[in-house]
Formats: sequence, structure tokens, C-alpha cells
Amino acid sequence: MIDKDNLNEALADAVMNRPREFFIDRQRFCLWSPTLGMSLLLERHLSALDIDNALLAKNPAMEALRLASGKRQEVCYILAILSLRKYSELSNTQTITRRANVFEEKLSNDEIAQLLLIALSEPKAETLISLSGIAKDQEEQSKIARHKNRDGHTLSFGGKTIYGTLIDAACSRYGWAKEYVVWGIDLASLRMMLADSVNSVYLSDEEMKSLGISTTHQQKYGMTPEDIAKLKAMDCWT
Repeated sequence: MIDKDNLNEALADAVMNRPREFFIDRQRFCLWSPTLGMSLLLERHLSALDIDNALLAKNPAMEALRLASGKRQEVCYILAILSLRKYSELSNTQTITRRANVFEEKLSNDEIAQLLLIALSEPKAETLISLSGIAKDQEEQSKIARHKNRDGHTLSFGGKTIYGTLIDAACSRYGWAKEYVVWGIDLASLRMMLADSVNSVYLSDEEMKSLGISTTHQQKYGMTPEDIAKLKAMDCWT
């Protein structure tokens, strides 16, 4: 469970995209933070599991074990997707099935349940956005935009699908190819980069007063320079 006490640790994990590794007969496997493409692949398989969210919140281990024993094949397929990274692998159902068969053959129900718990506990962008204060900033920006446009009208078009809200936004901002946005960067990082990008809005003293915004104090959330320095000092920093 992520809260403000371990937010910086969760942010560090998201920045580094460090995989969760495990071994089967000395062979190393990793569970990766899903990309946008992986997330879309996983969505239909996760919904087919029919997860009991109430039980998952109350007793995660019990729910994971129920799924591992009752829907073993489906869970192994999900873990197989999370253990692959290349588009050439993820676009080949035979490759995914072969990997899933290895997990189903070699892992016990308890081990599958543990891996499923790891996958389900992966930090979600929505949680990081909320706890870091980005959501609060977004609400403030909307409030400011409404105030500045109170004497006129602003019409916006598009942004109806994932193409506009994520893919085009990332391609336009960073110059990335669509393939990289979909398959090359984990979804949590992609959403955090777009949500936490620096934006500045000029407000006069009168506008600040009208909006009830203090000119003397602005609360900051998230990673401090000290946190970033610690990350750079780690061996995994590249």
C-alpha cells in the first residue's frame, strides 16, 4: 500500500523501472512494469480473472491464492506477458503461451500467487499523481484557466481517446515514435512525465487575490533534490 510515508520510495522505483526478478531452475525471469501496449494486452486477461476486489483489499494473499489455484492457466499467461519486453515477443501469442507453460509447469500455486501479488501491487500512476500533489496542481490549473477565460470562451477539440490523451501528447512533446510510446516506456513513467511536466501561468496580483492564492507560500510535494541525488548515487542509475 502506497502512502505519503513511502511515496518517494515508490517514485524512485517508478523512475528506475527496476524489474522484480525470480528464478526457475537457475534461469532468471523478471516481471516488468507494463508499457501502454502491455497494459492494453493485460486488461482483457485481468478482467477475465473476475478478481474479487473487496477480498483483494481485505486479504490480498487469500485472493491471489484463490486465483492461482482456480485460474492457474490464465494467471500464468498474465505473468508471461509481464515477463516479456520486446514487441516481437509480445506480439507473438505462441511466445507468450510457451512462457506461460513454463510457469504453469514449474511453479507451485503459492509461488504463482506471490508473483501475482507483486504484479497487482505495482505502483499505479493514479496513486502517484494523487499522493504527489500533481492532482491538486491540475485542479488549480483548471481553476486558473476558468478564471482567466471568464470573459470569453475557449473551445477544445480532440482528446477523446488514448490517441490524443497519451500517444499524440507524448509524440508531440518529446518527439518519440508511436512504437516507442506504446512499447518502449513503462506506462507509469509516461503518465507521470505528462502529468508532472512544468507549466507556468502569469497571474497579476489582482488575479492572485481574486483566486485566493497566497504569494508567500506554495506547498511542494514529491522528490526533493536530496532524493534525486540519492538515486544518482545508486549503481543502477544510467
